[in-house]
Amino acid sequence: MIRHFTTTRFLFVAFMLSCSFQLATAQADRSAREKALSFLHLHAYDLGLTNEDVAETNVNYEYTTKHNGVTHVWVQQQHLGIPVFNGLIGLNVSKKGEVFTVGHQFVRDLHRNVNTTLPSLSAYQALELGLEDLGLDGYSVPSLKEKINDQNWIFEGAEISRNPIKVSACYVKTSDGKARLAWTLVIDQKSSNDIWNLRVDAQTGLVLDKFNQTNYCKVGSFEHEEDHCVEAKAVNTQQTQVISSTPNLLVDESYNVFALPLLAPNEGNRSIVVNPYDPMASPYGWLDIDGQEGAEFTYTRGNNVWAFDDRANDNTPDPTESADAGPTLAFDFPYDANSEAPDNALAAIANLFYMNNMMHDFTYRYGFDEEGGNFQTNNYGHPGEGTDAVLAQALDGSGVNNANFATPTDGNPGRMQMYLWNATGGGIVRVNEPGVVSGSYYGGQGGWGGSVTDVPLTADVVFVNDGIEPTVGCTPPLNDVTGKILMIDRGECEFGEKALLAEQAGAVACIICDHEAPPKAGFGAGAVGGQVTIPAVWMKKADCSLLRQYAGTELNISLVQPSSGGGPAEVDGDFDNGIIAHEFGHGISNRLTGGPTNPCLGNSENMGEGWSDFFSLVTTVKPGDSGTTKRGVGTFVYRQGPDDNGIRRYPYTTDMSVNPLTYASVAENPETHALGEVWTAMLWDLYWAMVEKYGYDADINNPNSGNARAIFLVMDGMKMQPCYPGFETGRDAIMLADKMNYDGADTCLISSVFARRGLGYLALQNDPELAADGYENFEPIPTCVKELKIKKVTSTPLLVPGDNAEFVITVTNHKDDAAPDVVVTDEIPTGMTLVTASNGGVVNGNFVEWHLGTMQSGEVITLTYTMATSPFKGSVSFYQDIMDEDFDWVSYSNNQDNIVVFTLQNIEVHSGSMAWFAPESTSAETDFVLEPFAPVAVTGSKPILRFWHKYNTEVSADPGFLEFMDVDEANPLWRRVTDEVTFRNGYPAKVAYGGAFAFPNHYGFSGNSNGWVQSYFDLSAYAGKNLVVRFRFGTDDNTGPASGGDGYWYVDELEMLDMFNYDTEACVSSGSDMACSRVPEAGVIMEEALISGTHDAGNSFIPMSVQPNPASDMLYVKVGADINETVNISIVSPEGRLIMNKQVQNLNQGQVTGFDVQQVPAGLYIVQLESATFKSHHKVVIK
Repeated sequence: MIRHFTTTRFLFVAFMLSCSFQLATAQADRSAREKALSFLHLHAYDLGLTNEDVAETNVNYEYTTKHNGVTHVWVQQQHLGIPVFNGLIGLNVSKKGEVFTVGHQFVRDLHRNVNTTLPSLSAYQALELGLEDLGLDGYSVPSLKEKINDQNWIFEGAEISRNPIKVSACYVKTSDGKARLAWTLVIDQKSSNDIWNLRVDAQTGLVLDKFNQTNYCKVGSFEHEEDHCVEAKAVNTQQTQVISSTPNLLVDESYNVFALPLLAPNEGNRSIVVNPYDPMASPYGWLDIDGQEGAEFTYTRGNNVWAFDDRANDNTPDPTESADAGPTLAFDFPYDANSEAPDNALAAIANLFYMNNMMHDFTYRYGFDEEGGNFQTNNYGHPGEGTDAVLAQALDGSGVNNANFATPTDGNPGRMQMYLWNATGGGIVRVNEPGVVSGSYYGGQGGWGGSVTDVPLTADVVFVNDGIEPTVGCTPPLNDVTGKILMIDRGECEFGEKALLAEQAGAVACIICDHEAPPKAGFGAGAVGGQVTIPAVWMKKADCSLLRQYAGTELNISLVQPSSGGGPAEVDGDFDNGIIAHEFGHGISNRLTGGPTNPCLGNSENMGEGWSDFFSLVTTVKPGDSGTTKRGVGTFVYRQGPDDNGIRRYPYTTDMSVNPLTYASVAENPETHALGEVWTAMLWDLYWAMVEKYGYDADINNPNSGNARAIFLVMDGMKMQPCYPGFETGRDAIMLADKMNYDGADTCLISSVFARRGLGYLALQNDPELAADGYENFEPIPTCVKELKIKKVTSTPLLVPGDNAEFVITVTNHKDDAAPDVVVTDEIPTGMTLVTASNGGVVNGNFVEWHLGTMQSGEVITLTYTMATSPFKGSVSFYQDIMDEDFDWVSYSNNQDNIVVFTLQNIEVHSGSMAWFAPESTSAETDFVLEPFAPVAVTGSKPILRFWHKYNTEVSADPGFLEFMDVDEANPLWRRVTDEVTFRNGYPAKVAYGGAFAFPNHYGFSGNSNGWVQSYFDLSAYAGKNLVVRFRFGTDDNTGPASGGDGYWYVDELEMLDMFNYDTEACVSSGSDMACSRVPEAGVIMEEALISGTHDAGNSFIPMSVQPNPASDMLYVKVGADINETVNISIVSPEGRLIMNKQVQNLNQGQVTGFDVQQVPAGLYIVQLESATFKSHHKVVIK
């Protein structure tokens, strides 16, 4: 009997390595740095590294978090003194001397994988090429200021950069695990707000990678829009000399602001707060800079932030453009909600100053202090770099409908730009009935079709049914839509075409449900939209999903322009505390992740937008709120109520019927803000789970409240996660923070919270540089589910009838107490007999049974057993196509602008001589199909389809999938085969919305199959029907090459069978406890039976085997019994044509007959063994 025990200690799927023992007797006397480095060298192999990889390293940054005593040591990999760019490992040393890490960016076998140690290009040439890449080649290359050594050079900033340009040698880790020598350049561009960080290949001169340390709206705006940018101008980051006409004023500071926890003016009125600063974070108040009692400034400037009016867009702080309270320090300026934004400028600057300071003080208590890289001019004697107070620009003139935050490395000022907003909430969709969903909803128009006016257009609402994808409305509606407002899903055809078909069918208006807000490709009229006269409105998918359940029954809507109420043309983001908190949050996450000197959030799966939304939420929680309270972001600037969506797809709430986001939603839309929404949804769930357990306290001085614990976990998690984090490592870092802060008290709670939204125990983020390649899972850490458990698996999921099936049952007691009298049973199905069973398993009636006695808590018992299968029971094939010929298939493109098709080729095949090939385009949207000419009659009680294929495509963006058509329908239509229909090697990834396919919530074959796989589909819904099956593949227009080279999808060997399978349930019981398990993916599926027909004497059968299969030169047929008569052994084609034949007398059991098949054309064949009294057959593939 195999028994072992499990513990709850760090059962993370993602790699979390811990050193939980004392390394030496004198461990307590060693520094945290020494412990960390000792750990790194001792555990190099465990980290997937070699001793050489950790032999040459450099401690990049080190500091200790005060509230938990954890020292964070960031170590950088080097080779011959040259660092690997962001090649970091974060080693977290607890107060007890334990060392933990969640991951690293080291290069394995670095010394073998570097391309060179000597650059072909000089630092000067690299700078010249970098400037050319940035479009700055019209300037002269700056002159050399200083050569530090051969690897580090400093050039003058000249007309290009505000600061001297550092050019340093480094290695860049590539996607194939190699490292290329490069030059790193940091250019603080004078002509814009850009701070460019580039790597120029030291051999080829190519720019290997670059990122902007300033976040721009054209990279992905706060609002997901790209058309609100204007030319940016340079920011003066120099700290201006102290100016104060009344130095060291010893009076109270007071501010008339929208004080926290108010989100914005749409939640309440301003109030006067006196001395709102936290003495721990700002010991001398908010207007100090010299560390002496009393204020140095009477205007909105201090140690943490300088807020000023930047309507001029000169990015230069000036006392005259700040809000000045005078010697009273009473920042009380007029505010009128109906006035235009410039009239409220002083109040706006004061509110911006207040909220930045509140964020500084609030996060200081949670560990974002001087050593952690916060923003302060004077660190008041604490370690860390100063001179980096935030430059907060109110009413910024560089754009509208946006906000941004630039985070240079520690010691350089952060910059926040707050814009005016002329957008509205778009509440032109007013739901009248039913009352449960009544209210205004966001909607938009595209400048075509009838206009929505201030006169309501009111009608009942139905969803279109056009029979194809039945709600996309690309063919005339089949349902009655006369006088109705018609709801239609996006996809398959142009918006204008949908609207015109709706109008022609009698609809008075149409609402097109999109997956984004606004539509990803705009809301254009297309070819026929100019003919539309009814209003055409788009709505967000979240709102449509809520309303569609009432469509056709009680849903009544008015389309009407909301009353402006005499408000201003533009509202000011400076009054939206949620947006300010969001932007400041970028500074927090950038400085804490990887240490304050390393830019570690440049990867695709970074959750920066998610942390920022989290700060927007936690700073504005009010007593009486609950997890199910709907919370929007940016609702004020959209002129909405605080519980509306704002600028996000869904409001934040723990109610998953309102906010359904899960980890798979990232693959569907990996855009950085959409990705961030998923992370925030998880963190928000965690916040309320902690509040439910530990309670809520508005006083942040109470570190043991549930809300405080949640914030500690999130912020400490940022410190402990690796450089370039993803969802999995971000989750594990939070669990490590729980270990460090609270001795792992809430490991199970945290695991369950993340599992609820798909980031469970078995979830995988894969490459953090690829946001869409993760896989979701909803299981918490197994030991957190306190149950007696059973798991049944097989190593023989596909068998030839007559072969033995092998099973393994794992029984685990995860209860806290022992389980007495444990009994395991598994049904023996008809056609199977028990051969052997471990652990004393015996047959009892139709069951095999084990009596295991008492199982201790944490004990695991593994049972193995073998079943013989009947040689007479197997699946029955009713259609086969080895797909070697093109006369049965046709391929065509659905996209006439970019015509690509499947082609037959003989380079990559699974069997036979040919297979179909679909290429992955890297430059254009494509959509093409492979379709047979004739339908197949689906027969049997368990019909299935299976085929072999191999794919390597851009994850999520470039998918392949199947479509079915029932030709017996009155209007035969193609329908996408959903994920629920696949049951073995099914669709691995959600399809990204947009590009070739605008299909929400759809899955397909994308990523890398890692070789040929056979996928199975359930055809039960088509039993008795005539079915056509086609393959469909498409790509987006901005595709990068798939991992491992050019992308492809190969398809081969399609077959339909009436499946015979063994699928029984194993159960474990102990008293009242019981659990059961089945083998996944339909259990053991049987191939076709080797024998058919009956023997006239005694009804006996003769087993037969064929080897090898596939065969290429010799094929051997072996019989499993004596045959005392003349036997004909034949090879025939599926059509019955005789290929080869041998006649043999009196075969003995085990006797082998050979056939030379080298000259037989590749394909699928049948081996028949026949005499006067029996007939057996077996399929074989000849290559």
